[in-house]
Amino acid sequence: MASSVCRHDVGPQAPMNSACAFDGRNHLLAAGMDDECHLFSIKYKVISPSKKDQKTTIDSLKRRNQPDDKSETQPNGTDTNTESDSAKHISFEVLNLRTVTTDFLKGGGFQKCVQFSPDRSILATGGGDGHLRVWKVDDFTKLHDIEAHKTEIDDIAFCPKGKRIVTVSRGNTFSVWNTADGKRHMDVEWPGKAGMHRFRACRFGVRDGSLEKGHNLYTINIPVQRSSKPDPCFLAQWDGETFKPRLIMNAGTEVLSAMAVSPDGVYVGVGMMSGSVAVYISFSLQKLYYVKEAHNIFVTGLSFLPVSESVAAVSDAQDFSLLSISADNTVRLHQEPTRASYSAVVLIVGLLFMIAAFFWILAHTGL
Repeated sequence: MASSVCRHDVGPQAPMNSACAFDGRNHLLAAGMDDECHLFSIKYKVISPSKKDQKTTIDSLKRRNQPDDKSETQPNGTDTNTESDSAKHISFEVLNLRTVTTDFLKGGGFQKCVQFSPDRSILATGGGDGHLRVWKVDDFTKLHDIEAHKTEIDDIAFCPKGKRIVTVSRGNTFSVWNTADGKRHMDVEWPGKAGMHRFRACRFGVRDGSLEKGHNLYTINIPVQRSSKPDPCFLAQWDGETFKPRLIMNAGTEVLSAMAVSPDGVYVGVGMMSGSVAVYISFSLQKLYYVKEAHNIFVTGLSFLPVSESVAAVSDAQDFSLLSISADNTVRLHQEPTRASYSAVVLIVGLLFMIAAFFWILAHTGL
């Protein structure tokens, strides 16, 4: 059972978007609150129970082991549910490193998205005024201030090599920027009918689990207007270097609201305004997993768990483990069990055996 191990009070401001990075020692969390970006350092720490806590636990055990106690106990009189009460556990130390204003929309700015570069040295922010701003993580020095879009920026993505930044806004094009000098690299139009769909989110993913094999850009596109006969939404795969479309998949009429790509680039997860969650195989955009209305209201964020031995030890044999969050104040874990696979040699040998058995039966029955 999951339980809360740490809380950090951020005051009257509510975090509305965030990005996380690991610098080798600590986790860095960039959170958008109103028109500001707050950078936090999150350190692991081990909590050992104090003598006072241990005494409280012992007193609690004595009370629970009275004759009228209905809790489950062992034959020796110890409560099975209190073993972990006095054990050490992991918590976190949260420090607010620095804060900077990142959006200057007249009448009240708001940061809408933030992303770290792959090497964690810089981060990019976007929001209500349509500007893409790039900052040094060390001291929040502003490197670029780009008037990227006329309307608010909905999403930002760094390419895996860190050389390009992609931004999407409320239109049928996405923009690509050079990270080094902040200049526009290119604008890319949606290949469908102009004015019917707009870009909603963008994410990069490596091919076949390796950056050496290249990378793709994935986008979700939603109808500009809603009608009595809903138009479909689309999940698209683009070449990560040329930004030409490779695959476009009809994702149904449930309006898409969030997207994530697994660290190995194998899966693409999407969340929907209806609360549903789906996962696609990245290279073919074939739907692998779908849960209708996993949340009571729209999905606001998705994140795949890393592919590692420690995660596998906790999550068991799963093709993927995906977390989804929603405005219904819940976190859901989505998993797909690893499918059994058979060697091609075994299949061929089995087929030959079946054919031989078939002819043997024909020979002995005189057919």
